[in-house]
Amino acid sequence: MSSLSYKPAALLCPLALCISSFSQANPIPNDLLRYEQWGLNNTPRAIETSPSNIPEESISETGTCAEKPDIIENSYTCNSYTSSGVEDMDINAAEGWAAYVPSDNLNQQEVVIALIDTGIDYTHPDLADKVWLNPGETTGIDANSNGIDDGCEDTIDGDNNGYLNDCHGINALVDRENSDGSLNPLAGDPLDDEVGHGTNMSGVLGAIANNTDENYHGGIVGVTGFEPRIKIAACKSAKMESDVFPLIPGVAVPAGKESALVDCLWYFYNLKQSGVNIAVINASGGMSKHINMGGIMYPLVADPYLLNTPNMYMLADLLQAEDISVIAAAGNNSWSIDQVVEERAYYPASFENTNIIAVGATNNQGNLWAGTSYGRFSVDVMAPGQDILSTNPSFPIFSEENSDFIVSHGSSQATAYVTGMVALLKANASTEHLDSTSIRRLLLSSSKPIPAATNKSVSGGLARLADNNGKGVLTCDNQVFRRRQLPKAEAMVALPNSNIKLAVESYNCANPGSETEITVTVQPTGETFMLYDNGLGDDELAGDGIFSGNWTVPFGHFQYTLSSGYDSVLNGNDELLIKASIIEDNVDNTDWVGKWWPSFYRYGYYGTNYRYATTNDPEKIFTWSPTLNEAGYYEVFARWPQGPNFATNATFRVHHQSSTDGSNIVTEVQQDQTTNGNQWISIGTYWFEAGTRDVQLTNLNANGTVVADAIQFAPVL
Repeated sequence: MSSLSYKPAALLCPLALCISSFSQANPIPNDLLRYEQWGLNNTPRAIETSPSNIPEESISETGTCAEKPDIIENSYTCNSYTSSGVEDMDINAAEGWAAYVPSDNLNQQEVVIALIDTGIDYTHPDLADKVWLNPGETTGIDANSNGIDDGCEDTIDGDNNGYLNDCHGINALVDRENSDGSLNPLAGDPLDDEVGHGTNMSGVLGAIANNTDENYHGGIVGVTGFEPRIKIAACKSAKMESDVFPLIPGVAVPAGKESALVDCLWYFYNLKQSGVNIAVINASGGMSKHINMGGIMYPLVADPYLLNTPNMYMLADLLQAEDISVIAAAGNNSWSIDQVVEERAYYPASFENTNIIAVGATNNQGNLWAGTSYGRFSVDVMAPGQDILSTNPSFPIFSEENSDFIVSHGSSQATAYVTGMVALLKANASTEHLDSTSIRRLLLSSSKPIPAATNKSVSGGLARLADNNGKGVLTCDNQVFRRRQLPKAEAMVALPNSNIKLAVESYNCANPGSETEITVTVQPTGETFMLYDNGLGDDELAGDGIFSGNWTVPFGHFQYTLSSGYDSVLNGNDELLIKASIIEDNVDNTDWVGKWWPSFYRYGYYGTNYRYATTNDPEKIFTWSPTLNEAGYYEVFARWPQGPNFATNATFRVHHQSSTDGSNIVTEVQQDQTTNGNQWISIGTYWFEAGTRDVQLTNLNANGTVVADAIQFAPVL
């Protein structure tokens, strides 16, 4: 497709088509690149592939710029395009701007977004008017007429917080003090001059609308771009680092150390304590223990970059107590961050505080962006994240030619969209009172359902500012969200007699739902048990819309189905499948050859006792013979009590089958029974046909007493 030059004064796409989803009452920005921002308004449009007087067949539908636009004065060129977008797979920005009613309190106190990132280019013409100005540092005087408040240029720590001239935020990558004890002016300057990521997020958050004039073309508009009293304060915490992956040294990636993020969080927490209205933190970064590198590598992340630390847990709790929402990226690893595999958990998104909202990314087709992480129980909501046009620093980054705007991808961009929504909620007359927990409820309840997110997020939907039929955070009306929160699995394996905690979230827009109790039915037993939201027993907090209770896995059945009722995302019944492990104690379906003495002398045995065989006699064999209800892979575990004189080479013989031809196989596994007492130790995963199967223990060639206690067959889901 050939390039196309766009001129605001003579649009080459019919205006009705370009903005067909905007109502006449909706504000329309005049920014040059507004039609390239599909995340705000994803309406397909027509383009011309010839300069003028072209036949109808030369007009086709297209998406938006797939790379940075080339801007010349008041026109621009797209050299490539995304696929034509699916209409309405966006945040409905125009409808949201029309529904927004500013709070009267904004006249006294602006709403502040706290950006933890690579900093911000506070000189960018699309951002300068949206950057926070620290009232503790400013004087309101510009004596030298250079356009900068004198309080941002003096050598005085005006607000006495240990940062010199932190007018727009701080730089946590440098020391606050010089070697002589004086304050370091660099620590008070969050300028994004190396990576550009923070500036990119800032454009999504709040690029100012309608700032076209004779000197500037106007670029883009951010989610909060029509509300000048929403500001962005920045903490510079990340840069290009080459020591993130110890196994592949020298590979540089943008990252922030835990120590810098801790400094940022304390800074914004203290600002809130001092009276600055820090309403929401945008945490577009994060880290997990392993990272997906091109789908083929999972390098270990160096300890200084890991974020599931005691300091971070403490600060997460403090921010929740201070009622500051934290919007956190799910990550760009293309895998689930549900903590089934703990190394994939992504922090801060994986913290379970109710003020932390995890966000994944979608594309303009309403599908998940290929790079986004996801999680049925961990990622709260989705937002646009692929091919997102936003601001870039107004000076060269990575030694490349300057470009004020770029197109990029990630759950970072999706996070910024949701952060902007939350900032508008905190500035909106009818929602400014909502606490951070209520805001999470509102986002879950009011999202637009999209099939791609049904089993990849909690809400199963796309975050919306406003919408028809009661959807959208600014227009939510009678939207019931009801979904199981615990256990964090659709199917699981559990030991008989173990307790399973169930929890179901039940909300209506920002409020808890109207239910008083929830009944859970168990099949095949037919029993029922109740979940309550009364703050008693398993329920942590009364009246928060989370109903809790527990169920004990009985003996006697191999498989159970627990139904907690209606799932509003599935639009059907929620069912949790529990497969019970099969445990055979030494007194159950067992047999033995030779003398196996019963005992309860050593600590840590399963059941009522254990049996042992000495080594000074002919071979003795102990056999467990559990019955398996169905064929499949099972992980086999054995256990024994604590005992220093036990054999270090006790031999287990697992009688199993081939998964291909069903042939019988015997696998021998040696275990050191002087260690790991009083716990289940895996002796391998095997295929078993249904029926009675044998696991044996022999004293042959053992160098000490051999102990037969219990075995467990755990189905592999």
